[in-house]
Amino acid sequence: VFITFALFAVVNIVTGVFVDSALTANSWDKTMVVQEELEAKKAKLNQMRQVFEELDMDGSGIFDINEFEQRVSDERVIAYFASLKLDMSDAKALFKLLDYDQSDQVSIDEFVDGCYRLQGEASNLDQKIMQYEVKFLKEAVADVRDICRNLLAVHQLSEVSS
Repeated sequence: VFITFALFAVVNIVTGVFVDSALTANSWDKTMVVQEELEAKKAKLNQMRQVFEELDMDGSGIFDINEFEQRVSDERVIAYFASLKLDMSDAKALFKLLDYDQSDQVSIDEFVDGCYRLQGEASNLDQKIMQYEVKFLKEAVADVRDICRNLLAVHQLSEVSS
């Protein structure tokens, strides 16, 4: 009985040490995953800045649609945008998406932010946000339509009574 009890105690201690080391390793793994993700984001942002410098032919810190259209035929630029899963088939549409302040010029901050937001596949959240915004716009247009109909009816009544 004593040997069984001692053996059971030793097995429990070994199990406890194993579980503790596994939990510690898991915590360290989470920290490493976060660190790796931050480093990957930083590297991607640096790559975006380098691509911007290539697009900015005159070195002014901004580029317009003409500079953009000239550079999007460059194979390196096409490959870079493809790696971000951005379609380069419609350069003007992409330029408008990048030109957040609608100044007809894209600054380095607009470029980096825009590329970062546009990269990858549309997530389920992106799709739901878009559905909500379309629904909101549809309701707003219906309200404007109703107001116009009411104004037209009031105008027609005022003409009839005059």
